[in-house]
Amino acid sequence: MKHFTADDGRILTPPTELEPLLKGSFSAFSKLLGHIRFFYMADEIWDGKSSLVFSADGEQLISTTLDDGVFYIHIANEDFQIADEALLDNVFEALKKTVPIGWHRPFEQLTVNPDPNVFPCGYRCDLCLGSKEYDKNNLSEGDNFVYMNWVCYHGCVPGIDIERPPANEIGVFRCSGCNKRNNKFCRSYTCSKEKGYANCVECGEYHSCDVYHGSHYAGQCNLGITAHEVTKLVIPYCMKERLDILRANLK
Repeated sequence: MKHFTADDGRILTPPTELEPLLKGSFSAFSKLLGHIRFFYMADEIWDGKSSLVFSADGEQLISTTLDDGVFYIHIANEDFQIADEALLDNVFEALKKTVPIGWHRPFEQLTVNPDPNVFPCGYRCDLCLGSKEYDKNNLSEGDNFVYMNWVCYHGCVPGIDIERPPANEIGVFRCSGCNKRNNKFCRSYTCSKEKGYANCVECGEYHSCDVYHGSHYAGQCNLGITAHEVTKLVIPYCMKERLDILRANLK
């Protein structure tokens, strides 16, 4: 199993490294991981072998133990054995009933502006550390952008390797944003317009289209990251998850 090590000694592991162990249960594990990261704020304690614990303020939210073709979940007084996706809805309901409201991710981070004149996709540029506007208002938050990006994404997607530059070369990448209508940068904006849609929600094909084919989602990022890292480096880019919520609310 391939691992990385953060500066503070944490073990970081691309989720795909677990597929040979989890086998048919890997898809369920990936969806569970993405669900927890998207809807709750918790630090991940990963031993690099088989134990993954989600906690906040020193209190355990959920513990997961990985095994051959299966994984086990413990939430409060409930235990689940997961071999496929059949029981995931039950796990999600158990989380809703158990997790204190203070650990829930603020709803405003999970949504996009429904005005088709404001957004073309599910990115949250106001939360993104690469956004010019965000950096101008919160310069200190962008100081470790390259390092945090490496911690969350390095090695997590096959064929994509995010290198960590020397400390004296670390700087903040500043995105021009879709306000610049930079067609080369934002394919989601140009694609929807080319197809005659106001945005990706109106199109509805974002789970299978070429534009979102290589996009990250919450369940892809390295195991062992903190709630703060998820908020800063994962949540802004959860396009599909965010568009699903908006699409459901528009029906």
